[in-house]
Amino acid sequence: MVIRIIYGVLFISIIFCGIDNASAETSNKNNEKVTVGWLEKAYLLEHNFATRAKIDTGAKNSSLHATDMEYVTMEGRPPRSRIRFNTIDTVGNSKTIEANITREVRIKRSSLSTDSAMKESRIEIELEICLAGVKNKIRVNLTNREGMNYRMILGRTALEDNFVVDPSRTFMGGKKCRSFKNKQ
Repeated sequence: MVIRIIYGVLFISIIFCGIDNASAETSNKNNEKVTVGWLEKAYLLEHNFATRAKIDTGAKNSSLHATDMEYVTMEGRPPRSRIRFNTIDTVGNSKTIEANITREVRIKRSSLSTDSAMKESRIEIELEICLAGVKNKIRVNLTNREGMNYRMILGRTALEDNFVVDPSRTFMGGKKCRSFKNKQ
């Protein structure tokens, strides 16, 4: 009789421990962050193109190269609420993008000539991007990054919920976003 009770308790313990472990694995899997390198390919899904993005944990905000910026007037929308600009994709082709403006931001820029920091006013838009297989809407400020090595910077606010950065690696996301891109 005692052996039956021991086996019963053991059986019930195994069942409950197995259930606890299974639910723990599911919750961990949902909260796992994707590892990316310091340089990745970012797909701008709504605009059907990709650009190389530097992953910059030292920057709070994300930036995208933009030239020839002009406000676009749309019926039913307030003036200066939409912008059209040119940017460059991964192979150097120019791409025209039109997007709603979310706000104007003041970005602190370091000055090489003095010890004080200068502030620059920039337009901010929202973009749907895919990075390493993860789709996400992020806010991006527009600036002329001509002469810079990378046309896009992804800062902490774009990364914080989904990614961990391995600074010794590049292009870890591989082709994981192509399926999203091809559906456009």
